[in-house]
Amino acid sequence: MTFSATDAAFEGFRVVRRKPMVLLWWAVFYLVSFFLIFMVAAGPIAGLMAAATDLENMGPGATPEDFEPIMMAYASILPLVLPLGILVGAVLSAAIARSVLEPGKSAFGYLRIGMDEVRVAVVTLVLAILLWIAAAISFGLAGGVGGALAAADVPAGWLIMLVLFLAAAAFMIWLSVRLSLAVPITVAENKFAFFDSFKVTGGRMWSLIGMAVIAFVMTMVVGILTSIIFFPITMGLGATVDWESLEGMNAMGILQAVGPMVFVAIVLQAISSSLSAAVMYAPFAAAYRDLKGTGTPELA
Repeated sequence: MTFSATDAAFEGFRVVRRKPMVLLWWAVFYLVSFFLIFMVAAGPIAGLMAAATDLENMGPGATPEDFEPIMMAYASILPLVLPLGILVGAVLSAAIARSVLEPGKSAFGYLRIGMDEVRVAVVTLVLAILLWIAAAISFGLAGGVGGALAAADVPAGWLIMLVLFLAAAAFMIWLSVRLSLAVPITVAENKFAFFDSFKVTGGRMWSLIGMAVIAFVMTMVVGILTSIIFFPITMGLGATVDWESLEGMNAMGILQAVGPMVFVAIVLQAISSSLSAAVMYAPFAAAYRDLKGTGTPELA
């Protein structure tokens, strides 16, 4: 099986066309995940909303010290939300990869909770940290050298600094592409595939970049189109809210008043996010499948 960047870039649409119900499963998963995260962090979220209300009541006279409660509220939410967010992302990423690599196993929209998801979560987290470190080092070096050149008043120092920053950006793009197949490899080979992607992506740098660019553009198009389609619905619901009556309400009162509209907006956003995720991430699983010559590209 040969690898075509253009064909792989549209794999997400093929997944949804082949099994339209996966979109519903993934949207429901988004909604359930959002509800669970909200319930787990309900206390800190209430504290955050209360702090936001207090800050709003202070008006322009608020001091830097007055921002401390809201920053502490954010800090208390992060340890609760971040692990759940990583797990939710791992489950959905594994499901999208599975929909491409094992299209016949479509029960529950390819969603599972098992060792595949654990491995994907660990691999994703480790590689995200490594990429962050690599970015900090490469751009830090570029900035340090650029700062030294500026301090020394070196002729054309700004041009050298620009070249260094472009080199750092090119390095990060190269590294991201070389690691981009880690999740599908992890799912396909049932192992922690931290650096196995390097073997598969060798010699395919520009093809994979082209595929990623096309997938990204298609994701933006999907987002714009779904926004256009869903806009009349949200506007219609907004027209049913007595916005003048919200004046003077606290944050909780406003949330209760606009609750139905917010719920429908969340449902529509879940559908849009599910389709966008498929369009963005399925191509990488297709790239692995085609480069390795494994799997089944299409089922009737």
